[in-house]
Amino acid sequence: MSAFYKVLQWSIWSIIFIGLSFYSCDTLESVKPYQEQTFIKLFGGNGSEEGNNIIQLPDGGFVLVGSTTSDSHGGKDVFIVRTDKTGNETWKKNFGGTGDDAGNSVILGENNSLYVCGEKTLDNGLRDVYVINLNLNDGGSIGIRTFGDSLRDEYGTHILEVPGRGFFITGTQDSTASQFFLIETDQSLNEIDVGKYTGDEDFDNKSVKSFSLNYPEFVCFGSTTSKGPDVNQDLSNYYLFHYTTSIGNAYAPKRYYGGAENEICTDVFKTSDGGHVLTGYVEDADYTKEYIVRIDQQYSPVWESKFDNEYGVDSKAFGIEQTNDGGYIVMSTIELPDPANDEISLMKLDFNGDLEWRKIFGSNDDDIGMKVLQIEDGSFIVVGTMGFDINPDSRTKMSLLKINPNGDLVPL
Repeated sequence: MSAFYKVLQWSIWSIIFIGLSFYSCDTLESVKPYQEQTFIKLFGGNGSEEGNNIIQLPDGGFVLVGSTTSDSHGGKDVFIVRTDKTGNETWKKNFGGTGDDAGNSVILGENNSLYVCGEKTLDNGLRDVYVINLNLNDGGSIGIRTFGDSLRDEYGTHILEVPGRGFFITGTQDSTASQFFLIETDQSLNEIDVGKYTGDEDFDNKSVKSFSLNYPEFVCFGSTTSKGPDVNQDLSNYYLFHYTTSIGNAYAPKRYYGGAENEICTDVFKTSDGGHVLTGYVEDADYTKEYIVRIDQQYSPVWESKFDNEYGVDSKAFGIEQTNDGGYIVMSTIELPDPANDEISLMKLDFNGDLEWRKIFGSNDDDIGMKVLQIEDGSFIVVGTMGFDINPDSRTKMSLLKINPNGDLVPL
């Protein structure tokens, strides 16, 4: 497939953006004219940045989290950016040590401060769960905690607040297998209880996400290589279980979603009717495809969908949210063949999981789409990572894009 044909399939912004860079890699200078005409925001400094997650604030602005090597304390630092509602930077902060650290999730607490959950590399090279409490107004540190036993890797993937009680942090630990890792804290992030769901479950170490039902009842989603009785034992499946915080033990039947293929769960969204929709990807006989499972309030499957694409290439979903019309918006990354690189893909699904449209955005380098939000005016806010040829030490930038309800980049 020619580069010209690929460009014709893309959005208007992508035609302009990529069209100027067929014979040379993108730079911040080449992108700037189009960045000033459309809602494309890039964040970072003299190093490389990645965008992993985002929330919208009550004032309409946003907080993005990820990692950076710009002015870092060593390797990668946790990178946090607050913007106004038009995506203009209000403040940015680095947190970390001499190793590689990253922010994976962020929430706005009931005390109107931010809580970022991620991972921190220790002096011995292993990782601990890393939680940072920040002042919303200026990004100043209120409190920082690490959780783990310093004997194995622990990754923090999700934090949620239990109003009036404290916080519930989920992740995984790596020992002989990757196991579920649970932390409960008070409102000052002081540890109350740490339980490890050891069992026979081998969790994917970046996919665990949890939702509160009625404290102390929670439900957790992820992916695991441990299967139900009818699934091959060497493959991954989407996975769900219930547990209580005080002991961290499952108390309800476990559920598995998927078949005799590798299915990796990357994100979950609680739907308006109390059910959930799970997204990720499946590695089938042809190539890797986005894979979506819709379940009801009793956790029974309603529908599941695998998505081919016209290019016949690998695509992986990393974020999902229910849209205002009852359908779904899916954030994914697609590997296009000419020029060979990863690009940001956005898919709109209807209520039944059928594809309404797919739009692709990106530079002439590798780009990754991680999370998507729909905001009050119906537009979609996308966070991820965009690649540029700037200098040997600065290859990527945290990115924020605004897309209209039809899938086109919003002009400023």
